[in-house]
Amino acid sequence: MIDQPHATDVPHQPAPRWTPEKQREFLEALARCGSVKSSAAFVGMSRESAYRLRRRQEGRAFDRAWDAALIHARDLYAETLLETGLNGWTETVWYHGEEVGERTRFSPGLLLAALARLDAKADGLDLAGEPVREAAADFDTMVEAIGEGDDCAAMLEAQDRAAQARRAPPPNPYRTEASDEELLERLEMFHERELIAAMAPEDVDTSDLDPYEADDWDDLQWARAERSGMMDQPGFWEKANPEGYDDDDHFDGSDDWGGPDKKGPSFH
Repeated sequence: MIDQPHATDVPHQPAPRWTPEKQREFLEALARCGSVKSSAAFVGMSRESAYRLRRRQEGRAFDRAWDAALIHARDLYAETLLETGLNGWTETVWYHGEEVGERTRFSPGLLLAALARLDAKADGLDLAGEPVREAAADFDTMVEAIGEGDDCAAMLEAQDRAAQARRAPPPNPYRTEASDEELLERLEMFHERELIAAMAPEDVDTSDLDPYEADDWDDLQWARAERSGMMDQPGFWEKANPEGYDDDDHFDGSDDWGGPDKKGPSFH
């Protein structure tokens, strides 16, 4: 009978350690992708161990550089998402298993959702005057120092002093923030206007534009009417304002929109 080794006889395998080099590689990866799980896996460590290191006293520099990395990731993705949101992305079209062409896809809602997720991670960290904003400015130097085993104590103190000296002014009480729905609507409106402006006048669809209902048109309908040249057609303004211009007859200037020689709001 062959003796089976007892569990206690199996040589103990030490758990992988967060070496300075692994910390540096993790932080650089986090600044690129914004994902703690992916960045930890990239260096062969677990997400849980990354959070444990972050909470330890010796992990103070790692903790601050972590937040700075998220700011860099958010800024990087914000630029990419904005470009993709405005210009779309190319997708291959398949038919019966064969590639037949390409098309451009747009999904402003998806892009705004992704950006909002990154914003939530960086929320409160990138305000002017916060130490982590100073760390974001020193990110490359700080990460290199961490990779060399430096505790960065002097750098952390310098960041704290700089942040204290640059505290943000009180918020403007008159400033209002747009909701996600409003941002999405603006992005879609901007994109539609760009498409209309890029069309040849004869290619603009005006089949749904009835001048007699111009009072009920939205901004994009006005933009199509303008781009197509409909506004320049004889009789357009008489139809758009069948009651005439009695309300403006007492003005002699040409600066008031609505006169016979005016063309309505412009969308450029």
